[in-house]
Amino acid sequence: MGTAVHRVALPALAVLSLDATPGEVALLAFAGSVPALLLSLPAGVLLGRYPLRAVLVTTDLAAAAVALMIPAAAVLHVLTMPLLYSIALALGSLLVLHLAASMAAVPLLSAPGRLHRTNSLFTGVVTTAGVTGSALGTVLVATVGPARALLADVASFIVSACCATRVRALPAPARARAARRPMLDEIREGLRYSATDEVLRPLLTVLMATGIGSGLTVTLLAYHLLTTVHVGTTGLGVIMIASSLGGLAGAFIAPRLARRYGAGTVLVVGFAVHALMQIPPLLAEPGPAWLSVLVAASFLLFAAATSVGTTQRSVQQWVTPLRLRDRVQQTALWLSQGSLPLAALAAGGLATLVGVRAVMLAGVLVLLLSAGMLWRSPVRHLMVKDDGGPRCR
Repeated sequence: MGTAVHRVALPALAVLSLDATPGEVALLAFAGSVPALLLSLPAGVLLGRYPLRAVLVTTDLAAAAVALMIPAAAVLHVLTMPLLYSIALALGSLLVLHLAASMAAVPLLSAPGRLHRTNSLFTGVVTTAGVTGSALGTVLVATVGPARALLADVASFIVSACCATRVRALPAPARARAARRPMLDEIREGLRYSATDEVLRPLLTVLMATGIGSGLTVTLLAYHLLTTVHVGTTGLGVIMIASSLGGLAGAFIAPRLARRYGAGTVLVVGFAVHALMQIPPLLAEPGPAWLSVLVAASFLLFAAATSVGTTQRSVQQWVTPLRLRDRVQQTALWLSQGSLPLAALAAGGLATLVGVRAVMLAGVLVLLLSAGMLWRSPVRHLMVKDDGGPRCR
């Protein structure tokens, strides 16, 4: 929740207190998202060297200290855009490490045969916290100002650190006790396994393509809806609420769908629905009828996205040896999340040349092609056994 608060408060602070230009706001967003590209792979190695609970607590406390710098700088009248860039970069880096440790802890804490359901709960909690935090951030910015709103972020990190200390002891990674190899060697080993496994290779390729396609569409979506479709801020808010509800529904229904139809079917159909639901915004015109269509499409899009996210993460954990699990997890995040900031930058540049609709259409085509690639791969035949492991039909 606190993370969602500062994602609302930082750009508001830049605009309201420092008169930031659109380019400076975009650079601020880039500073917060680029750590996913730079640190995801090293994080997979670090998780194998240090206790996960220590990583969770340390990153929370460090993030609290970093976030506290903003209200302190505002009180001292030394707040500047370079300082905001640095803080966004630091918070983004710490959050990459914290999320990596959280995701790595999930399979270690899950009861036997309940891994997919545990991942589903994890995704549901993250989705709920993001929605609640965004709403809380908006209220706090409006009532106490963006600088003071960051105090809620500080408090959230401290609460999170206290909760992390109460997580029961997690198994220490074997590599923490063994002679450490160079980090690049360990990263290469994780990449090599991901690239050669018959299930992981097509799945991670599609995740990378999805990150690129989503970056091209999502970056310009709000601008397109407000300036071309004229949904207004209220309409945009309704669409965002629908997307949040869809995300929750998808997260919680994914394990049931996987047991009934197979994990492969959930992945293939989910990627296809995620791509197809990006088409209505391209066709939409002003008016309440189209707004209803956009609300329904947003619900289905995020339901598909969280179903896919929960299922693919479970498949990764099923097919990957324990000693490589952290690195494969971070490889997947690097390919999907690390490509987003680069695609966002490309979307902004291409939009000035060919127009917003053309860029968004290119993103939809990339998403549709990636779904087709997955259909032709062995992933389509994956089922789920009762003991939590995958098998092919």
